Amino acid sequence: MKRLILKILLLLLWCMLSAYLINVSVKLFVPAERTGSPTFWSIYVGTVALMVLYVGIINKLYNGIVAVKVPKDKESEIIVLGNYLLFAIAVPLLIHRLLLHVGVVIATNGEVGVEDIVLNTNYWKEDFPFLLLPLLFTALFFYYWPEYRLFKGDKVSVVPRQEEVSVFDWREYRLPNMLLEQLRKVLDPTISVVEGRIRVFDMVFILYENQNYFAVLTNGEKYLLPRFRPSMLSEWLLGCWFVQINNAVRVNMLYLQRPLEDRKNIILDETVDNILFDSNEKYSRELLRVGRSGTEHIKGFLNNIPTVTDQGWEEWAVEVRS
Repeated sequence: MKRLILKILLLLLWCMLSAYLINVSVKLFVPAERTGSPTFWSIYVGTVALMVLYVGIINKLYNGIVAVKVPKDKESEIIVLGNYLLFAIAVPLLIHRLLLHVGVVIATNGEVGVEDIVLNTNYWKEDFPFLLLPLLFTALFFYYWPEYRLFKGDKVSVVPRQEEVSVFDWREYRLPNMLLEQLRKVLDPTISVVEGRIRVFDMVFILYENQNYFAVLTNGEKYLLPRFRPSMLSEWLLGCWFVQINNAVRVNMLYLQRPLEDRKNIILDETVDNILFDSNEKYSRELLRVGRSGTEHIKGFLNNIPTVTDQGWEEWAVEVRS
């Protein structure tokens, strides 16, 4: 609830600032020339309301164009971004121009026609950029920080319910956590060390600390990985599932919660996240921080999903030491 209230307050603050810029425009450094008008503040309040509407439209368009897509490569990601920006900016602009036209026609008793507004070069050079920039900034903000949206939309029609999919559908939707739910139905959830070895299924992180590598398990336990080197991952049957997200952390992509909405921090499976971070203070959420190359490493794994193995999770294959 507190997070929602904070989002709403930030939204209103942004809309108020944007409305001020839109109405002051080129008089930004001499605002009195605009704010001194007797109609300025009434128009300003109306513009704040319109900005709230525009932000809601952009939010909705993000949900409908970006959030439901899982780009297969860089080119498709650029296409999705381009389509999103086109509609996210064009729709509010069209609404704003129509309302502006209606307002001008009423104010001039019909003396100003559509052609006068369209051909008014002063408006396009001076005032229009101050409308375009807030809309563009809002669209890009939701794209790079989608966790700050007020509403996230419903994706049921895009991703089927878990009980309706088979173990192989996770590849089609590129959602590793679909596979996780299926594995939880068939594998013994008990974590144990058998002859000094653990299952890859039980490992969430591989950490590099004090010149040693450690495995952090789904129950919060931590084991030393003796003689481990990152190059050994290529020898593990499921080694490709451990993706490096920063200098000290490799994460088991099986426990990654998709979609990746936050490009600065990964989001883990809720059950595991609660055990590792919410129930105690043993681990810091810095483990979830995505470094400079982390996003590309994650995208690389997702792009390679058609070829990665999904067998061997039940084997006690990783050597550990208490």
